[in-house]
Amino acid sequence: MDSVKSTLPDSGQRSEFTTGAVRDAMEGKGMPSLLPIAALRAASKRFEDGATKYGRDNWQKGIPLSRYIDSLYRHLWQFIEGDESEDHGGAIIWNAMCLIQTEQWIQEGKLPKSLDDIRKRECEVSKQIKS
Repeated sequence: MDSVKSTLPDSGQRSEFTTGAVRDAMEGKGMPSLLPIAALRAASKRFEDGATKYGRDNWQKGIPLSRYIDSLYRHLWQFIEGDESEDHGGAIIWNAMCLIQTEQWIQEGKLPKSLDDIRKRECEVSKQIKS
């Protein structure tokens, strides 16, 4: 039988509980237990609706960052205006999540740099101003 060697990551800090149990410290790892459930449900529903309309994980194929930003702002404005034609809060969260994940995948080389059309535009405008 093959033995599997497992090494637990160690921050060097510990949290000790009243029961005497000890765990590695949480600091800097995020606290998912603080995420608001209603917002998570809204985002989850938006992902479901997108999968139904466009196919599962369609967004992961790569969408330019500007499209997420444009959509996020449109939904934010509709939310502020009290438009109830759809779940604009869920759409805001969905666009923000996909924006952040897409940006990370671009930086990691998993998606093409051409999808970062925001910074490309900023660089072009900056060059024009300097000229």
